[in-house]
Amino acid sequence: MRPALPGIAALCFFTFAPHASWAAAPIGYVSVQEGNIVYTAPGGATEALTGTGADDAPAISPTGDAVAFTRQTRGVDEAHDSPAVRDLWVIHLKDHRAVRLVTGKPEGKEKPEHVLADIDHPIFSPDGATVYFLTAASGTTAAVHAVPTSGGPQRFVADGNALSVVSRGKYVGALLVEQHREMSGHGAWDPLVLISSNGKTIKVVGEDPNALRSVEAERN
Repeated sequence: MRPALPGIAALCFFTFAPHASWAAAPIGYVSVQEGNIVYTAPGGATEALTGTGADDAPAISPTGDAVAFTRQTRGVDEAHDSPAVRDLWVIHLKDHRAVRLVTGKPEGKEKPEHVLADIDHPIFSPDGATVYFLTAASGTTAAVHAVPTSGGPQRFVADGNALSVVSRGKYVGALLVEQHREMSGHGAWDPLVLISSNGKTIKVVGEDPNALRSVEAERN
């Protein structure tokens, strides 16, 4: 899984490599090095936040005080065509307290909105109170879920193969997702769709590669 919205990947996703990946943040940076989450302060000092060798996909909160990331507990089961199992964690930089927010589960026969396999791409809401993430919902689409940063039940938000959060403008706090849509007699397409934090469609944006920038430029 790990799709990206064309043309705006640098704004809302992280590019992952086997040994290092970087994500810009208002206060410092987070990276993945040899499967561990590393924080780099504005002055350049680095600090390892985890040491399991199984961590990935870091996202730092808008205020720079917490980092969400995934931790793999089981690899891809190629024999049964089953995706990897990852848990979702958050670590607080002030005291290095790490909390597991969501426990991943192997893909079974549950409804797509209940699948918690292949948890990936965590991203914070603008106020830092919520972490959104993707799961492997079905063969044609992933799904967007949300969980409070402070802990609590996770919830299904909407189908979506990619995800970014609107951080400013008229629609601040809304989500921009790529959704697979079947068109009767005309095949299928995967437009970018602006949805509320509860999954309600606000509008179909289309396939504009600068969609996030355009949405954030809209004012009341």
